[in-house]
Amino acid sequence: MLKQIIINLCLITIVSCKTSINQIEYKDYKSLSFTSLSPAIVKNFQNTSKVAQVLVEPGYYVWGLSVVPWKGKYHAYYSRWKKKYQHKGWMTNCEIAHAVSDKPEGPFKFVNVVLKDKKVGGWDINNSHNPYATIAEGKICLYYIANDIKQLLEKENIELPSEKWFNDNRQPIRESQRIGVAIANNPNGPFIRSKKVVVEPDNIKFRKIAVNPAVIYRNNEYYMVMKGDDLQHEKPFRIQLIGNSNKPEGPYNFKEKPVYAEAQTEDACIWFDQVMGKYYMVCHVMGKSELALFNSVNGFDWQPDERKLFMKKEFVLSDGTLWKPKRVERPFVLTNEKGQPIMLYVAVYDKNVNGNIAIPIEFKSDAK
Repeated sequence: MLKQIIINLCLITIVSCKTSINQIEYKDYKSLSFTSLSPAIVKNFQNTSKVAQVLVEPGYYVWGLSVVPWKGKYHAYYSRWKKKYQHKGWMTNCEIAHAVSDKPEGPFKFVNVVLKDKKVGGWDINNSHNPYATIAEGKICLYYIANDIKQLLEKENIELPSEKWFNDNRQPIRESQRIGVAIANNPNGPFIRSKKVVVEPDNIKFRKIAVNPAVIYRNNEYYMVMKGDDLQHEKPFRIQLIGNSNKPEGPYNFKEKPVYAEAQTEDACIWFDQVMGKYYMVCHVMGKSELALFNSVNGFDWQPDERKLFMKKEFVLSDGTLWKPKRVERPFVLTNEKGQPIMLYVAVYDKNVNGNIAIPIEFKSDAK
């Protein structure tokens, strides 16, 4: 009898400790930090070895991903294109692949290609890039960009464009980039593509392009941050706008005021932190060595967060050395069930290798 009482007390203590740990809530992001990468992670990246924290593929450039949890697994959707197309292949020869892992840091195992670079029918016959997945209404909504080049091909009476045509027409192809969405009932697909373009330039709030979608579903509304060219600049000047819709395929009503207009930004990731009661956005500031953090109370009016700098585009390794890749972009933040950050994924280019790195997020002990 006494033995059973002791066992029960131990169980109660264990459950109490677990509950206490699970209920820890962080009241600000000032104490947020990133787990140091080991030199082995860098070596695996440079050798294109797919292991935990490294998503690379031999023979491919890999650039940016989006991760969603689904029934105990973590599903990554990422851009990839064959190395024979060189880095510029992102705009014309990219497909969106799907991989799965038991852990948010990976390793991720390739499952299938969910959106091809060449498609039959539809507006998006060429390219699939910038994947951003969100779970809404029990389905996976995979936002992406593609090239709406039908009119360009018809004008020149071309049915199947050659690589030479792609190389000779990069500027008009760039300006044909549009946002679409493909929806599936499970992570493996099939993903049914939107029949119409979801977002295209309106030449009132932005022009030329509609790219880099980041979408969150909350209170029966879809909120999207996307990138277009500012009308106030003759040369391309990238701004990000916020819009909302009650349907995944839109139409989206974008606000005239940019999320941030003091510098060119792109590659947004957004989430809602239930503990903070705010929307957050991390993005790549072009021309600067930083990923910036913004917040919003209502999802429409944004300002730099108190933290401002989310992460420098460099890594202090566990042995004290510094790794400064040539490019660090496409941030994606995975959150827990309360919307608090637990993992940062970034696209990295270094020594002719493109891939994604996963960095666990932790909070210092001063969190309340």
